[in-house]
Amino acid sequence: MKDIRSAALIPAVAAILAATPALAQDTELGKEIYLDRCSVCHGAEGGGDGVVGELLARRPKNLKLLAKDNGGEFPFEAVYQSIDGRSLIAGHGNPDMPIWGEFFMTQALEDRAVNPKDARHVVEGRILSVVYFIESLQVTE
Repeated sequence: MKDIRSAALIPAVAAILAATPALAQDTELGKEIYLDRCSVCHGAEGGGDGVVGELLARRPKNLKLLAKDNGGEFPFEAVYQSIDGRSLIAGHGNPDMPIWGEFFMTQALEDRAVNPKDARHVVEGRILSVVYFIESLQVTE
């Protein structure tokens, strides 16, 4: 019963967190993960100009324009789902980027400091921190 309540609580907490500005520590962890895992395609500044991204058939998105391209509102849930990648987003077809949710889960399960029962929450935290960092990159012009 505890897991059911916990599972139901996660989307509610994510919605509340999405409605509040990211804290500095959220963006710092997200920046670290982003620079380590995402910048090779999306570029260090999020402009879609990473060294590997230039080799892809379809250029990676300019992550700084996500809010601008979405009527001025940062698409928090869509960005979260895109990074997670474990469930296909309707209309998006096959994902063009790695499934980071699976990578983070493997990483969490291999970490002896993480209780396997808590691995899912560790993964959610890592993804949220990256989303907060990407949100901090948004330009308004």
